[in-house]
Amino acid sequence: MSAILAENPRAVAGNNNPPEPMTAFDAVEINIIDLYEEAKLWLEGEPVTTQDQADALNTLMSRIKDAAKAAEDQRTVEKKPHDDAIDEIQGRYNPLIAGFFSKNKTAGKATMAMDAAKKALAPYLIKLDRKQQEAARLAREEADRLQREAMEAMRARDAANLTQREDAERLAQEAKAAEQAASRAENTKAHAKGEGRATGLRTVYRAVMADRKAAAAWVWVDHNEELMIFIQELADRAVRAGMRKINGFDVIEEKVL
Repeated sequence: MSAILAENPRAVAGNNNPPEPMTAFDAVEINIIDLYEEAKLWLEGEPVTTQDQADALNTLMSRIKDAAKAAEDQRTVEKKPHDDAIDEIQGRYNPLIAGFFSKNKTAGKATMAMDAAKKALAPYLIKLDRKQQEAARLAREEADRLQREAMEAMRARDAANLTQREDAERLAQEAKAAEQAASRAENTKAHAKGEGRATGLRTVYRAVMADRKAAAAWVWVDHNEELMIFIQELADRAVRAGMRKINGFDVIEEKVL
């Protein structure tokens, strides 16, 4: 029994069913694993010293390339039905929701509808926001004025004069009420309600370059490492395009496989 299992790893003890046929994936896997083991022996063995050894390695590299190509071709064949299914699904849904949940070059009808609704709503909310900010400013000025009057009345009151005490306390209460009203006005946000979640304005910021030299100096100091990576990528691209002299770089010639 053990001999049978050793010869056929797919055989199952106590089962007379024939072994499962080898799949295309099994074939490419076995081939690549065998080539990997052979390459590892070359790497762990003695250095190459003869032309025959070099030729043998070249043959091995060619077979590795062919094996990888066969695996890639088989992978493409196996995933094609899934890709076709995904493409069919995307093709049905893209006209409806493309660009709604992620950035996309095209926009589906739901995305365009949302953009149209936002463009129609934004001017009103911006106008309402300006009115609310002005109301909040005036409420804050009034609260500050009443606070000053209340403090002045408290300082100027005669402890023995009941009328002055009552007036000072009344002004203090009015100042407190005005402070609360100002806080409410400052916290009021322009929004539209209805079904679903309320929609309001968001504050966003974007950088507009005004001084190239100052901007470059900021990158040099605060993002130097990222800048160096970017500059190196530009230089590598230039060398691949054929440049052999670049200011600030030594273009080094190397022999590689």
